[in-house]
Amino acid sequence: MRRYLIFAVALVAAAVCVRLGMWQLDRREQRQVRNGLIATRLAMPPSELTRDSEADSLGFRKVSLRGSFDFERQIVVVARSYDGAAAVNVVTPLRLSGGKAVLVERGRVSSPDAKTVDLDGLVEPDSAVVVGVLVPVDGAKTPGKGWPRYVRYANPADFEAEYPYGLFPLVLRRTELPATAPPNMAVVPLPELTGGPHLSYAIQWFAFATIALVGSAVLFVRSSRERGPAPVG
Repeated sequence: MRRYLIFAVALVAAAVCVRLGMWQLDRREQRQVRNGLIATRLAMPPSELTRDSEADSLGFRKVSLRGSFDFERQIVVVARSYDGAAAVNVVTPLRLSGGKAVLVERGRVSSPDAKTVDLDGLVEPDSAVVVGVLVPVDGAKTPGKGWPRYVRYANPADFEAEYPYGLFPLVLRRTELPATAPPNMAVVPLPELTGGPHLSYAIQWFAFATIALVGSAVLFVRSSRERGPAPVG
């Protein structure tokens, strides 16, 4: 009876592993679809940002905006790492002529502890033309007061109530640095359009399922041999 119980447990474990593997393949397919959409939008000509612009249709679209930087209310995105070096991303509101503003990821700056940064040394001319890509930001803000604000994610939805003007719901990641940009600032790279680790995870789950089935079969055969043939009569 015990031999059959081991076999049954192995079948359940294998079924769970196969299900998890299929889930990873599904996530990989979803990511590939999203990557295709992003690549298509990045290939489009620059879009205009108007009062009636829909954020859903402008994610990962190129734009060129003219406005005025608000250096009094900046956000520092901490705990960043690029090529193994600690850094921060400097985010500054760009006030547009229509009354709203866009949070602009002006660039990344090396930081010894991925938090400390001299913002006074990163000032640019107030009036600016910003060329970049509109990107969505997930994650909740870090509670705090005053400016600058040090956070893990600069989600406009979390900060709109703290500004005296409205914020567009996407962040503008600057992809071209003007000649007036600080010399120690570099662009924040756009996300790589890869398949991610989902395929390797799926292969691992399928391997676990195979191990469970093969292992239980070996144990079943070995247990049968140890028990020997059933007595006659």
